[in-house]
Amino acid sequence: MRMAAVYRQLLRAYPRAFRERFADGMQQAFRHRYTEAVRRGRLAAALFLLRTLADIAFNAAAARLNARERTPMNWRSLGSDARHAARMFLRNPVFTALAVAALALGIGANTAIFTIVNGVLLKPLPYLDPGGLVMVWSTNAIEHRDRDVVAPLDFLDYRKASAFADLQAAYSFIVGAALTTAAGSEQVVTTAVTPGMFEMLGRTPALGRTFTPADVQTAVIVSHRFWRSHLGGDADALGRVLTIADQPRTVIGVMPADFVFPYKSMLGPSGFSRSHDVDAWLPLAFVAGNSRATGVAMLTRSVRFLSVVGRLKPGATVTQANAEIAGIARQLATTYPESNRTVGASVVPLHEQAVGAMRPALVLLLAGVGFVLLMACVNLANLLLARSGVRQREMAVRSALGADRRRLIAQTLVETVLLALMGGGVAIGVVNASMGALLAMAPADMPRLGEVHADATVIGYTFLLSLVTGIAIGVVPAVAASRAELQTALKSGGRGSTAGRGQRRLRSALVIAEVALAVVLTLGAGLLLRSFLSVLAVDPGFQSDRLLTLQIAVPQKYQTPAHRLALYRDLFTRLESIPGVQSAGGTTRLPLGSTNVTTRIGVEGSDKPPAAWPEVEFRRAVHDYFETMGIPVLRGRSFTAADNAEAPPVVVVNQTMARQLFADADPVGKRIRMSPTSPWNTIVGVIGDVRHSGLEAPAAPEMYISYLQGPPTNPFIVIRTTGDPAALAATVRGELRAVDKEIAAYDIRPMTQVRADSVSQRRFVLLLVAAFGALALVMAAVGVYGVMALIVTERTCEIGIRLALGAQPGSVLRLVVGQGVTLAAIGIALGVAASFAVTPLLTTQLFGIRPLDPATMALVPALLMAIAALACYLPARRAMRIDPVDALRA
Repeated sequence: MRMAAVYRQLLRAYPRAFRERFADGMQQAFRHRYTEAVRRGRLAAALFLLRTLADIAFNAAAARLNARERTPMNWRSLGSDARHAARMFLRNPVFTALAVAALALGIGANTAIFTIVNGVLLKPLPYLDPGGLVMVWSTNAIEHRDRDVVAPLDFLDYRKASAFADLQAAYSFIVGAALTTAAGSEQVVTTAVTPGMFEMLGRTPALGRTFTPADVQTAVIVSHRFWRSHLGGDADALGRVLTIADQPRTVIGVMPADFVFPYKSMLGPSGFSRSHDVDAWLPLAFVAGNSRATGVAMLTRSVRFLSVVGRLKPGATVTQANAEIAGIARQLATTYPESNRTVGASVVPLHEQAVGAMRPALVLLLAGVGFVLLMACVNLANLLLARSGVRQREMAVRSALGADRRRLIAQTLVETVLLALMGGGVAIGVVNASMGALLAMAPADMPRLGEVHADATVIGYTFLLSLVTGIAIGVVPAVAASRAELQTALKSGGRGSTAGRGQRRLRSALVIAEVALAVVLTLGAGLLLRSFLSVLAVDPGFQSDRLLTLQIAVPQKYQTPAHRLALYRDLFTRLESIPGVQSAGGTTRLPLGSTNVTTRIGVEGSDKPPAAWPEVEFRRAVHDYFETMGIPVLRGRSFTAADNAEAPPVVVVNQTMARQLFADADPVGKRIRMSPTSPWNTIVGVIGDVRHSGLEAPAAPEMYISYLQGPPTNPFIVIRTTGDPAALAATVRGELRAVDKEIAAYDIRPMTQVRADSVSQRRFVLLLVAAFGALALVMAAVGVYGVMALIVTERTCEIGIRLALGAQPGSVLRLVVGQGVTLAAIGIALGVAASFAVTPLLTTQLFGIRPLDPATMALVPALLMAIAALACYLPARRAMRIDPVDALRA
């Protein structure tokens, strides 16, 4: 057992005699208790390991001290030291408060980030045996897609793989649907899942039951949040009928409050939103033919829209399942080359799919906040080191009364550990109070935010971190204090510090280390800031200012294209009549705000088989979409009213598609089609590229058809205004109700907010790392100032003699500032050298700049040098004003 081997190595912390006597029994006890903890779950195992580490850290140190002390170290002696430390704290309340505050800041920042890491990354998913759950994706090496959705018929074939104990669960698009009530319509977020999904996840409803095959198109299971908000939290809500997407559905179940499925990160390219949790689950069934009914999917291999979740058999591995499912995909590619020639399959652990994308950013934050704690430790160690000089007389007296060096070290460590534990206690309270504000800054699409809270694991982590921090900050001052020369200290009579050259060098070394740490952290923050600015500077291909966006759900009664066209005609007439509206339009996929749909394109005159046709993104343009969005028409024309259902089909393509399909030739007038049996579409115009998937992602080839030749059912609406677009939201809602009160409108946001939300994850990381960097600058300044102030105090007599012998105040200024700046320069040089090794680790978080960006590498050290010089100037001014007479009398 690997943990048993680790534990055996940790026992080496105990003295040899102790190990020879007790190690075998301790190892047996560890194996037994660890096995029991693992059986109770991962959380219990983690807590057991934390307790074991803390036990070794404390007891091993005590055992080693006992082995060497003339007076055995035991709980009584520790209690005596703790009471002495408490008296010391009461005598120096200002010092104690500052030390606890500094430690609470460092430990609290670490605890806050660890709370997020624990909730998002470390906790097992809230399903039964989540380690056995996996997701099955389609892959396409040619199109460079490794986690694509699955076609229904492929899904049924993948179920034959023997590595799975259960592969009957799938869910389709996450969509907004209109919930019709007496007051009108509103949006609910729904997904259709196959019966058996909840059983495979091992979760049962808090009320009612799960789906059966007989529930298709008749039943709905709602979330706990929806049950509270829409059904009043009524236990008799079961049996209530809700009208969702114009279809009556009976509520048969209410899921528990902690149930979330799917997480936004499990959507792949499907789903209209990554910002909303599901409100209602509908049963999904497959039919042979085509159908527009919600919850009914046609059996096909050419259309992919399913996300598939499975459970591995006991003993089966992801590698084994991957090999098996890939083999089935190869067979399908041979049997059905028209649809599957380039389609593969892969298996991904569900936990990796749910939170894997967040791991680099959270690990980066954990590393950054670790630097902050390290700087707090260095700062406090330096402060304690300076204070140990003042306490040398006290230590000398204790030594004269019989305490040896190890006993003095133990007493100092008890003091620092108690300080750290107090800091940890304060940190827990601060984190609990501020976690809500921290999570409010987190990106909306971060998975598992609702599961982030301070639990027993977080408290155990904070306790262990406080313990280690207390020991770390106490070692150097403890050793320094224990080396006090008895005669020298007693002769000093408590007249301030008697720090020797060794202590001064040690303090200087700590300042250098602190500045070096600040350089590394601040350089990281600077790189992230430059990267964020580079992202914001990207041209999205449209004008995002003064643009209001929303999505509507058209009621099912508008079934025919003619009905929907009549509705849109009335709708846009009303919208464009609103004072302050310049133009209005719509589309089926909003840039930066929704996912994409692709289709294969055949070019007239090309001899490529359909399976080899290039894949492009496909959208519909509604009314004056290009003009409203500010997307330029580069060649040809846009759609006109003449491009209606009776006219020949036409399309508009973007610049990238035109270049990829026709190179330098003029694409206007060329013809393309989406299947071998569909009609040819003539290209009438070329528009500029739009970054749909994100500001950092290059534009993909895309094509538009006019809504007059295929009106959509749930389009996004965009409205260009002359003033603040958010101010028109209520008016727009009113006009929609005036057209038809059953039209549900949702996600009403200015495009500037849509754009800002698209970089929310990057902004979240930047804000935290920038805060850490600012904190590092303050700590470095305080560290430099503290050391230089102490040096001035220690050299008061020397400076007084210099002034008495004719030295000018300017030379004293240069002396003090020069000494501090020299320390800062050494620290900056070491920090820059360390950054060459550390900053390349930021590569995945950077955009538009290199990890060793010259401007950042020059600006940050210069800023730190300026701050260090200012920190030195203040004690230097005090040195310039020293009265030589008073200095010589002191």
